[in-house]
Amino acid sequence: MLAHLLMVVTAAAIGTTASSQSVADAPGSDEVIIGAWSDPAKCNRESAQNVSFAEVLEKRDKLTGACVAVEGFWSSRALFGKASHGNAKGSNSTRSLAGYRIGIYAREEVLQHAPKHAMRYRMIGVVGQCETEWPGAMMVLGYCHYTSGPILKVSQVVPQKASSVR
Repeated sequence: MLAHLLMVVTAAAIGTTASSQSVADAPGSDEVIIGAWSDPAKCNRESAQNVSFAEVLEKRDKLTGACVAVEGFWSSRALFGKASHGNAKGSNSTRSLAGYRIGIYAREEVLQHAPKHAMRYRMIGVVGQCETEWPGAMMVLGYCHYTSGPILKVSQVVPQKASSVR
């Protein structure tokens, strides 16, 4: 019975630079991942490798686990190479944009400030992949709950000057 289950919130380290927040329903059970982010003391503007948006999409296997800085258009829980992609209906989960976005995981206080319409940002964080990030998880909430592909576990968000919408 659900009323009798013990809910425990824990923070678990993933690698050396990223953390996740999980909810376990009982000791020894599979986890439900409710959030993830990177430690800004370990992954920041000074330590990040500058990569292009396209590079993250094309070389995600090679970049998995790397601290990177990438620029794109942030909308809700994803980063896009073009503002028009981020502003499309259902942009964060529609299959037609699957190869044109990077999922965003960050602290809740960062996600609460996500723009409703795509705006240019530089994101610093650790690259991951929905398919392999949490292999023992019973369920993953957020971006990976609805789709697959590359993700960025964000440590820092830097707004960029407005530019023409592409």
